[in-house]
Amino acid sequence: MSLAFEIDRSDYVSGSWLFWSENHTGQGSEGYARLSRYQFNPGACFTGWPSLSEAARDVYRAWCERESVDCEYDQLRYLLEQEGWDVDSDGCIYELLERYGDEKPWDGGLCNYDRSDWVNQDMPYTSDLLRFYDQNESDVLAWCDRACEAFGFTQRAQLWEGETIEDPDDLKASLVNHAMTWCAREALGLVQY
Repeated sequence: MSLAFEIDRSDYVSGSWLFWSENHTGQGSEGYARLSRYQFNPGACFTGWPSLSEAARDVYRAWCERESVDCEYDQLRYLLEQEGWDVDSDGCIYELLERYGDEKPWDGGLCNYDRSDWVNQDMPYTSDLLRFYDQNESDVLAWCDRACEAFGFTQRAQLWEGETIEDPDDLKASLVNHAMTWCAREALGLVQY
């Protein structure tokens, strides 16, 4: 394997060791043989990916590319889990991960949320918005409350000022749009580095 950047031996070994420890296919595999050759003792303080230097992470990513393996550490799900987001039971987060969970968040569709919203980006049909609201009402309202708090609003109605709300369905659609847009923007804020 050749990398297009200079790398310290310890970074190469730690990145390679983690990759092959997670991705070998058994004791008879080439990956296991590679793993066995690395003279790396992780020690008690080693916590896997968080312990790697940026250069060692680049080595890990290079192995992923070479071996056609997705780097789960660069995926939105992993990043949100590390930040303590409720990725398993919050309906809004679940929906966001269904759409963007397998991409690298810094160069995928999530990046469009710095200038767009949920309706224009992901869920343009009112029937889908209504269904989503009915299935995830408490999560939608919780994300709307987070948006209100961030904007300094004292009530949810301030979210839809200037919008045409003629019936309860319009209100539900607007709430989903605001909740999911805020959820996506918060996720994007975590991954922009």
